[in-house]
Amino acid sequence: MRLQRLNPLVNFGLKLLRQPTDLNFDRIRAEVICPEETQPCKPLAYLEGQLDKATAPIKGFDTLANELAILRATEVRHAPTIRYTLSNCIVHDAGFDVLGGAWRKKGIDRPDFLIQPITELASLSYCMSSVSHRYFGHWLQDAYTSALLAQPNEGLLLDVHTDGGHATDYVKAAGLSPLPAGVYLARELHCYQDHGQGPSKRARIAELRARLAAAIPDGDRYAPGSAVYFRRGHSGVARLIENEDELMRALTAKGFEVFDLEGASVSDIQQRFRHARTVVSIEGSQQCHLTFALPPGASLISLIPSDRFSVVLLGYARAIELQWGCVVIDRVEHGYHVNVDDVLRTLDLAERQREGKCE
Repeated sequence: MRLQRLNPLVNFGLKLLRQPTDLNFDRIRAEVICPEETQPCKPLAYLEGQLDKATAPIKGFDTLANELAILRATEVRHAPTIRYTLSNCIVHDAGFDVLGGAWRKKGIDRPDFLIQPITELASLSYCMSSVSHRYFGHWLQDAYTSALLAQPNEGLLLDVHTDGGHATDYVKAAGLSPLPAGVYLARELHCYQDHGQGPSKRARIAELRARLAAAIPDGDRYAPGSAVYFRRGHSGVARLIENEDELMRALTAKGFEVFDLEGASVSDIQQRFRHARTVVSIEGSQQCHLTFALPPGASLISLIPSDRFSVVLLGYARAIELQWGCVVIDRVEHGYHVNVDDVLRTLDLAERQREGKCE
């Protein structure tokens, strides 16, 4: 273990010498858990001309052309789910290393692998990515679901975000038991390609939904079939709607209720959305909760900022068979402006699609 403790330092030195150290997963033992799948796309609800309002994608994610292509596609390809296995890995705060190969979820900002005790385990499943480590929404959609790929005899490595307590509650409700943060020597380390929404991912989402339903009773606060405006509030990257009061007045006049993410527990979220019929919400990680709460067939209308246009959450909406639609909202000096009439017309379109009344 003493020699393997030094692997991150050796790899760092190799990188300084401009030697390749990124793990080449094409050369790592791989098992295809679920093959690639192609599915036809169901109609989406958006008004003519909406997509022309998009001006830029989220910086560092995808191109605007690719984001728009996802909306216009007639079929979707789900990447395969693959389990990779490496031997004699040192796992630490920033990722994991074998001699000559490294994978990082973040930069090394503390040498825990040099100073902390090493726990040796026969088999570990590593269920994090650089994206799910940084963003709660990706943690919930991807790392949380990947955790079910771990075998019963394997230790589970899953970061649990402490901000707001939601991640802790989700882990507890699902009956997961991730290992504490630390330094590990894994005689076998398993990591995953698991970003597609194919049959394996959909089955695991369904399993987690069932576990949440078993752990959290419905309660009697909310009537089935309700319509909800899901407020993001000030969480995450600010997406403030300057005319939100106008939007809420128009929606409540149509029978919508307002639900605020701030201060809401996982139980509150589950009970509020488990039997909802229609949700309107600005694009963002708060919508990720809906993957584990909204019933199949419900409508979700996403308000997408024109200057950070992203449809990454569309794949998860498709995974639970939501009727998804969008309204592109305009950038203004102090946030975003919503065309309320566009929202109401898109809701009508989604309702017609859901009832099969669109030609």
